[in-house]
Amino acid sequence: MKRIITIALSAILTAVASAQDRTPVEQIWEDISKIVPGARIDSKLKVNHGDGVLRYVQNGMIGKDFFCSTNCEGVTSSFDNMTPEETEAANERNSQVYDRIFGAVRHHLDSLMAISEESYHFESHSHGTDTITYSLCLKNSSDSVRKFMTDNGSMAYAYPDASETVFFDFTASPKPCGKHVRGFGTLGYNKNVFLPDRKSYYFDKQPYLDSIIPFLKRKGIKSWHFKWAQSEDYDIDSHWHQEFVSAVRVGGSGTKNAGQTLGTMYFIPREQKALAEAIFTSIDSTTLHYTEIHPEQMFVYSYNIKERVMQYTESNNITALFEGHTGKGHVSTRILFGITPKGYYVAIADVENNFCIPKEWHALKSFINGKKEYENNED
Repeated sequence: MKRIITIALSAILTAVASAQDRTPVEQIWEDISKIVPGARIDSKLKVNHGDGVLRYVQNGMIGKDFFCSTNCEGVTSSFDNMTPEETEAANERNSQVYDRIFGAVRHHLDSLMAISEESYHFESHSHGTDTITYSLCLKNSSDSVRKFMTDNGSMAYAYPDASETVFFDFTASPKPCGKHVRGFGTLGYNKNVFLPDRKSYYFDKQPYLDSIIPFLKRKGIKSWHFKWAQSEDYDIDSHWHQEFVSAVRVGGSGTKNAGQTLGTMYFIPREQKALAEAIFTSIDSTTLHYTEIHPEQMFVYSYNIKERVMQYTESNNITALFEGHTGKGHVSTRILFGITPKGYYVAIADVENNFCIPKEWHALKSFINGKKEYENNED
């Protein structure tokens, strides 16, 4: 039976791998990872917002930050107890790495500009302050491209006319010492695929859940039901630092606080890492496959959540792999992967309105307006 499951999963992975080629941004990050092992895109999403368009969105941060030493104005201690000479030697080594990274980014983006429908490139370097902006429309969906000026004065290309775009926005400026520089930027990619009838439909959760729940019905996996809820008169802001990991308000800031999350938490002990890896991979692959064959349904899928969660081995981290919009209003089904020092978690939840995750999400049977009831299944 294990052999059959492995073969079936392998077939799914092969089908998924062939479904989407590498994007230009992925190719750039591949080069960056050769310079800095482990570097990767921070966010890779596939989204159907409900307007008949399937979107691929990828964003990653690129930056540079030079160390200050006790020779710098206002600095009384050095980084990692290094001498000023050791600090500057480290800065010199880092400078060479930064030059290679930015060289790789420029090389790829300059090459893409040559084949773009339209493009914009601006750079300014003055007194330690740097600005680098690239905005490329790789493919138009109409004869003319709608474009707009951003807050920093650069040009950007807009949906729906620009169906495939790449951008890079970077700014750097001197640190308080005036001697060293810190800067960060975003390298991003957007692709819009118009669905055949230009229509989207609510997510059909039952066949999807039927395909992933069998992975969780395994020996060694414990489960319990949970409820996280808050009424309109419960002030999220005043309890934020004490009670919550995160909170998504459907109407934005200043909206009412009412929300409810009902679900099942699945727990795999820390010593069962291989099992957790297999479960995470199976659910991730099945979810990706489901979105490939049902692009018309409304959802948000994140490609690299398993890797992101697994790297935080000593934290209490939980992140959404998938959200399916299941009906009128702010209702959805969500799949989340989590990890704590005790073990690994999969949460399957139905959410209404605001989605708030309490800090003790891994140990709670319920959290209602701050009142907690704990679950003992982890012990």
